[in-house]
Amino acid sequence: MTELERAIRKLRRKHTVSRVAYRYVSGRPLSGKAGYPYLSRGAGRLTGWQRQVIRLSVPATAALAAAQPEQVGSLVGSAALVAGWRVRRRFTMRRFNREYIAPTLAALAPAMGLQTGVRLHVDPTLGNLTPRLAKPLSPAETAVRAWYGEHVEPIIRWLPERAQRAAWSVQRAAEPVTSRLAVFRRPVDGDMGPRIELVADTPYLTKEQRQLVSSIIGSKIPVSDLVEHWHQVGPRVTATWTVRKRPPARVGVDQVAEHLPRLAEWEFYIGQGAGDRPLILSLRDDSPHIAVSAGTGAGKSVLAELVAVQVLARGGRVVILDRKGSHRWALGLTGVDYCTKPAQMHDALVRLAALADERNTLAMHEAEDWDPGPRVLVIAEELNATIGQLVNFWAEARGKGDPKRSPAVSALADLLFMGRSAKVNVLAIAQMLTARAIGGPEARENFGIRCLARYTANNWKMLVPEAAMPRASRTLGRWQVVIGGQATETQVAYLTASEARALACPRSPETSQVNGLSSPAGDFLTLREAIDAGVIPWKLDAAKKRLQRKVGNVPTARGKSGNADLYARADLARWAGAKNEERISQ
Repeated sequence: MTELERAIRKLRRKHTVSRVAYRYVSGRPLSGKAGYPYLSRGAGRLTGWQRQVIRLSVPATAALAAAQPEQVGSLVGSAALVAGWRVRRRFTMRRFNREYIAPTLAALAPAMGLQTGVRLHVDPTLGNLTPRLAKPLSPAETAVRAWYGEHVEPIIRWLPERAQRAAWSVQRAAEPVTSRLAVFRRPVDGDMGPRIELVADTPYLTKEQRQLVSSIIGSKIPVSDLVEHWHQVGPRVTATWTVRKRPPARVGVDQVAEHLPRLAEWEFYIGQGAGDRPLILSLRDDSPHIAVSAGTGAGKSVLAELVAVQVLARGGRVVILDRKGSHRWALGLTGVDYCTKPAQMHDALVRLAALADERNTLAMHEAEDWDPGPRVLVIAEELNATIGQLVNFWAEARGKGDPKRSPAVSALADLLFMGRSAKVNVLAIAQMLTARAIGGPEARENFGIRCLARYTANNWKMLVPEAAMPRASRTLGRWQVVIGGQATETQVAYLTASEARALACPRSPETSQVNGLSSPAGDFLTLREAIDAGVIPWKLDAAKKRLQRKVGNVPTARGKSGNADLYARADLARWAGAKNEERISQ
């Protein structure tokens, strides 16, 4: 048997009467060619179910017309209406396809190395694609359209409007029953909406090809701020571009008060993301330290205030290193140690490093879930300038035999490396968080949570090079929170000074007999520190005389810091506010 005879026999077996009849009824191609799915277009212009409907309806209509000739008129009228609707729709989309679809496909196919098998869907409601095609109307066209809208359109729309109203009435009446069927409905993708969708009949596209396709889509279809997603599993490559969902324009104290009671001690509510979803940071799971980098006026202090308020509300402590006074809301609050001078910042950082080291030492001999005490949040404002001030202060204060490097800078680096188990967390704020500003590149790597706003390309690449950079927003309070290489656009909650103080819920500090280093920073002060912090109003010599003569409600020493006695802040404040003070001659 020759090859030709074998081919003819194979062709006859492939196109038997039974097989052709099955293909006709099921909506498959009569040629038997594969690649034509039933529910999607596949390689053809019609889906399988559309071909099936056409093939079955045509003979059924012909048989009905032969059996009942009087019904032919109504059937022809219905078919004419459907055909007219499709023609009108095609005529409406003709210019849209000519301006957007056809040129884009012509550019895409060679870029992907394909001459056929590329399908593109562009939703006309995206952006202002359709309004771009509108041409200015002449006075005659304006008059005709006005007359049509006044006299013809109401008549045409009367029946569809009544039908829609009737459908709504039926839906409302059936709601008690249909609401119970909600448990059987499958969840719908919330991102489904206006989109650009590309399907290519190839199993894989390289990174360079995908970048080229994205560039062509962005150039040929003028819609900005789209989210791109590629799916290459299976025999075809699918790409979608959807409109980026935006967070709400404003988030305030109501949302903070709503979420705060639901959070664990190590969780912090920041604001609302896309789809009005809350963003919660975890200082136990995500990272013990937070880096905040933004330009002037972007709201860095507002973000720090939001975290500090939640720490105070749970009985924690807050140490603020702030040269310029950005956190006036915290002045006078119990549990806040506000350092505005380099000497105060130096002492606070050294004391905090000693506290963290002591807590870590104790944790080695305790159970894994041992609680070392109240959480301490260190807010380091404007680190670009603060580090320089600490270095200059130590250069002047350093004595013979002291280390050359500032102990405060070393203490800050130590806190970044051992803050998780000690529950001492650093929130570092800078316009550009360089390695020099934080004490070295290895110290900067301890920030697992990084918040950026009004950033430049240079700043983004320096802090989060592993994450794709979205366009910076000019909306006040709009931040990009990057965790694990994933950037989340967030509208940070804004609190006024009075709202922040009300949420902080000041609590009285502990008055138990503890050593100063085992207590949170700011609970216990020396006389000199109390004078610098404004807790007591006298000079150092006058305060010592009052202690010696036991004037007023004299505080009791509760520990030592070097050779100086430590006193509880509450005791010092009570002593300074006593009304039965005696005058002391100087």
